[in-house]
Parts: sequence; C-alpha cells; structure tokens
Amino acid sequence: MSKTIVLAVDVARHEVAEHVAAAVQLVKDIAQSDDKVVVLHVHEYAVGRFGRIQVDCMDGQGEALVEQVVVNLSRAGLSAKGVIKDADFGHVARAILTAATAQEARLLVLGSSSRTDLPWIPFGSVANRLLHISAIPVLIVPMRRAEAVTVAATEPIADTAAAAPAAGR
Repeated sequence: MSKTIVLAVDVARHEVAEHVAAAVQLVKDIAQSDDKVVVLHVHEYAVGRFGRIQVDCMDGQGEALVEQVVVNLSRAGLSAKGVIKDADFGHVARAILTAATAQEARLLVLGSSSRTDLPWIPFGSVANRLLHISAIPVLIVPMRRAEAVTVAATEPIADTAAAAPAAGR
C-alpha cells in the first residue's frame, strides 16, 4: 500500500488559515511516521482575447502557501514536499486527481473553503467534483471544525435521556 498522502491547498479569497490550517492539522493527526505528504497547489488559468491569465491567486501566493505548509509539516516530523501544477479554468479537480495518481497517493485531503452559494452543500465545486471522479479516497476537512463540534454538543438530547430512566422501571 502506498504511503503517500496528497494535501491539496488553495489560496481562498478570505483568510487562508480558516480552511488550510484545519486540513494541515488533520494530516498531522492521521499521517504515520513513514508516510510522505505531498502538498499540492494547482494554478488555474483562463484563456481569452488577451492571452492566458492566472485566475486562482496572485503570482507567488500559491508557491508561498505550499512552502509554508511544507515547513509546518516538516517541523512536525513528517516527510513533506511541495508540488505546483497548472490547469485550464474549470479543470482544477482533474489536475489534482492526475497529480495524486502520479504520486500514487493512498489518500487525498483538502480543506473546505465553503465558497459555494448553496448553504446546504458544505464544500465548493472542486471538492464536489473530486468526490465524483476520484478512485482515491477523498477527505474534505470542514473549515471550522471546532464550531461544528460545539454546535452539535449543545443540541438537546432530552428525549433519549428522559426515555432511558423510564425504560428501566
């Protein structure tokens, strides 16, 4: 079995730490000492009348993020390297899957940036597309794991708690 985990990261239009940090922490939690982590960023390009234009982030932002994550994982004692790929507009998911397949990944991890307009779909189009086309297991890490746990823990469980003593009578 492969010992490679691919961590796909992107530079969202809001605070990077919100979704990338959660994914990085989860990779630290699940990676074993002999695993290799490949930190992947895919630059997205649109082609138009004025040529090929990078639309995913400013020049150098993706590379800086990958380097930052690689350093973070290396300090945690994991073997990590960075990879940058390019994709045409709308084909980022396919580029991520191609890179993960080339790395013989056993798991593909990405953070949910929750940039969708539909509140009932908790992840964006790249994550959704990966779930449908990938033969490699895909793990999507929620942007705000702590808040989700807090909300779930504060919901009332009155019916089951009240029914338990009554059942024992």
